[in-house]
Amino acid sequence: MACCDVCGNYDKSYKEDLDYTQSPHLEAQSYQPELYYYWDASFCLEDYDWRDAFPEVDCMCEICFDIANEEKKIVWSPVK
Repeated sequence: MACCDVCGNYDKSYKEDLDYTQSPHLEAQSYQPELYYYWDASFCLEDYDWRDAFPEVDCMCEICFDIANEEKKIVWSPVK
């Protein structure tokens, strides 16, 4: 289940949990199942970290991730 904490894009598994009777406009606006979703949380062992720029963000879609990376807001770990 993935939902971008920056822009609100989400995948199929997140869609299945949404109640469209409360927010029917969300499906057309933010449903992006083809995107990759990145995680930066304590349970992840990734080579990147965005906590300095986005302290409250656990999930980012590839669009927001690419923008943040271009803006040098993603810190990459050295290759081991």
